Amino acid sequence: MKMNVSHRLKEQVRKFYPQVLGCKMLPSPAPDLDLYEFEGGFVLGVFFCEDAEVLPEQEHLKATWLEIKVADPQEVKQRLLEFGVKEVDYVDKSRFFFQAPGGQVFRLAPLSGGI
Repeated sequence: MKMNVSHRLKEQVRKFYPQVLGCKMLPSPAPDLDLYEFEGGFVLGVFFCEDAEVLPEQEHLKATWLEIKVADPQEVKQRLLEFGVKEVDYVDKSRFFFQAPGGQVFRLAPLSGGI
């Protein structure tokens, strides 16, 4: 998956994906592209762009939402809240929905299954 994020969020993004979500940072073929591999092999490409090339945070609420499956959702939720992510209020209260730096919306779910 590809995501455009403002240059001004580069430091925050580089803490968020490896330290908070436990992603592995992969070698990048471009200076303004970070590649993050999630457990299970999913790779997210974060392109750092000028503000005119990124969606405002609020617009991500209308865009595609993704799910992250983790072994311990409560432990990851705690790390997310400590990092300062914005919780997204959604009708499904059984899962934690949040916006990552740059605005992308994710849903936290257990590895053990279920939707």
